[in-house]
Amino acid sequence: MAGLLILMALAGCTSVNVVRVPSMGDTREVFVTTSDVKGPYQSLGLVQTTRRGVLLFGFADLASTDLEGGLHESLLPEVRRMGGDGIMNVRFQQTQYPLPTRILFALLFFIPLPSEVTFSGEVVRLAPGAVPASADTASR
Repeated sequence: MAGLLILMALAGCTSVNVVRVPSMGDTREVFVTTSDVKGPYQSLGLVQTTRRGVLLFGFADLASTDLEGGLHESLLPEVRRMGGDGIMNVRFQQTQYPLPTRILFALLFFIPLPSEVTFSGEVVRLAPGAVPASADTASR
């Protein structure tokens, strides 16, 4: 009984994901922001990318369906393909499983868990001399 209580205490409902995006000092050409861009820009259109895969053993993400994999392997290449300087008003959604579910599927190793991450936003080209938004912006 005590073991079950400990397992339930460790299996909280909160999930935190972090994506490492290089700082503004980086010289690469694509910026990402979850807000609007101050200054003149040309909208190149809306983009939405989705990466799908499975989690093996409840934890092994071979298809990079996490936020960082989706950003670097799906979203940023699409922004570059469209000729954008960056993407603004980015929204994202990722499949989340609580710890007990992941442990159960680790035991049921022959059944993979479906996983996906989706990003959407507006691809923009900045006018000459314009700069991306403040602290919410990162360049890559």
